[in-house]
Amino acid sequence: MYGLARPFLFALDAEHAHGLALKAMELAYRSGTNPLLAARPAPLPTKAFGLTFPNPVGLAAGMDKNGAHIDALLALGFGFVEIGTVTPRAQPGNARPRMFRLPQHKAVINRLGFNNEGVDALVRNVERARRKEGLLGINIGRNKDTSNERAASDYLYCLERVYPLADYITVNISSPNTAGLRELQEEQALRHLVGALRESQEELGAQHGKRVPMLVKIAPDLSDEDIDAVARVLRDLSVDGVIATNTTVSRISVQEHRLA
Repeated sequence: MYGLARPFLFALDAEHAHGLALKAMELAYRSGTNPLLAARPAPLPTKAFGLTFPNPVGLAAGMDKNGAHIDALLALGFGFVEIGTVTPRAQPGNARPRMFRLPQHKAVINRLGFNNEGVDALVRNVERARRKEGLLGINIGRNKDTSNERAASDYLYCLERVYPLADYITVNISSPNTAGLRELQEEQALRHLVGALRESQEELGAQHGKRVPMLVKIAPDLSDEDIDAVARVLRDLSVDGVIATNTTVSRISVQEHRLA
């Protein structure tokens, strides 16, 4: 089916095609024709972070930033779906165009910049979802106009809002498309931010009567020394896990392309 749709989709702007694909998937789900889009995978239960995933293949954050298509995505057979990145306040993201296809490399460059409708809108969408199968991760970040010195307040606000609804929570400090965000991976900044989040995680666990795992998403472009420093901090603070990795800023494999 994708082979038939591909010429049409590639005639559109990449971001427009992305949105259209989500709408088509949602329509298929609501009409009951989604089994035509994907065969159900055999169960392969996988345990991690105290959770049991129906299978280990999931969808990373970025496809459904506002949690508007949770049930339709889970119906495709994913063991988990991660929504977001979401910020405290709605923001438009970077100027368009901001998604670029590199067909000969089977790649896409994205420069979206945490475009989303804000955490309150995401919470409403999650509350409406049926979530009959699979697990739900929620990816949180800071607003573009929030300084790194004040970033903890953004992450803490989002953590508190999504905690009761998430199966796990991802702290995104590694997108290259929000200016300065990756500086939060530096050892002292990371210790300050994650320390505050860990404290809040424990308080929220007691408040809601459940412990929701918290993972930290890191960049693929860190040096070996930086990786050691990040690992040291996350180990010291007993963080549940790491998501490796976010979008790279390296263009070595596509450097001859004019958009790279």
